[in-house]
Amino acid sequence: MRIKKGSEVTFHYELRNEKGDLLDSTFGGEPVHYVHGEGEIVEGLEEFLEGEEPGFEAKVEIPPEKGYGTTREDLIVYASPENFDDQVEIKIGEVVETEDPEGNMIQFRIVEVDEDKVYLDGNHPLANQTLEYRVEVVEVA
Repeated sequence: MRIKKGSEVTFHYELRNEKGDLLDSTFGGEPVHYVHGEGEIVEGLEEFLEGEEPGFEAKVEIPPEKGYGTTREDLIVYASPENFDDQVEIKIGEVVETEDPEGNMIQFRIVEVDEDKVYLDGNHPLANQTLEYRVEVVEVA
């Protein structure tokens, strides 16, 4: 059976950044399961897998626009240290959650700290990066 909208797909993947650094892999572990066409995986990878069948193995480069997007400047903001709960450790790399005006939970990474401002980035950590996936389709139902 070939992958099409609504297919239940099980696959292994290896993800590398544009420098070739290994970021994640399911090989040697449990494969990923998703429903094709539901936006559960990055757009470029979903498009690449369309029409393939079990046993398909390949590598593909996904540009930022089809991966985790390009950096959006409106998602880089700052707040006063007093705006954070006492339980939050204010240090570079920490992830904090807050609600947007519509009540949706969003995550920000602390990217810079000075005496009176904490700079936060709401972009995905892989935004603006070309990604290389190695995939192996295990099952299509």
